[in-house]
Amino acid sequence: MTDLLTDRLQLRIFQPDDFERHAEICADPEVMRYIRAGPLSRVEAWWQMARYIGHWQLRGYGVWAIVERSTNRVIGHLGFLDPEGGVGFELGWVLARSAWGRGFALEGTRAAVHHAFTALDRDHIACVIRPENARSIHLAERLGAAPEREIEESGRRLIVYGIRRPETVADERDELPGK
Repeated sequence: MTDLLTDRLQLRIFQPDDFERHAEICADPEVMRYIRAGPLSRVEAWWQMARYIGHWQLRGYGVWAIVERSTNRVIGHLGFLDPEGGVGFELGWVLARSAWGRGFALEGTRAAVHHAFTALDRDHIACVIRPENARSIHLAERLGAAPEREIEESGRRLIVYGIRRPETVADERDELPGK
């Protein structure tokens, strides 16, 4: 199980002490506005965190807690899920409002995408985004994603963006993007 470091971020597996902050972030209606489930109760946030931790055991990769290195504070989560019945190997991200507009999402997702194409040897990454979520669409496009198809989930229209592995990918030992 791999932690990733960038200049400003540590991406690491959730720890029990992260729960309070995770629950706080996931309860914010503005943060969760475009997320499939919407704001989460404490119980739902606990189960979500448990699912993220369990995904690491089942697949060998998963969702990391995003820790701002200068403060050692959890500012969100990002990473990969590939559940049965899903769209495939999917990248998702959620950041606390206090972390918005500071480039953390781009820095963290670039490191994660690089990791997926090198260490995990993936050829394709999906990002499932609501069409009204302009900020996430912009981020996905900056990562090289393009719209591939539309799906419907719980009565909501979603767009599946895809990031394809470039023909040449820097070796994992090379410096990570955003580092």
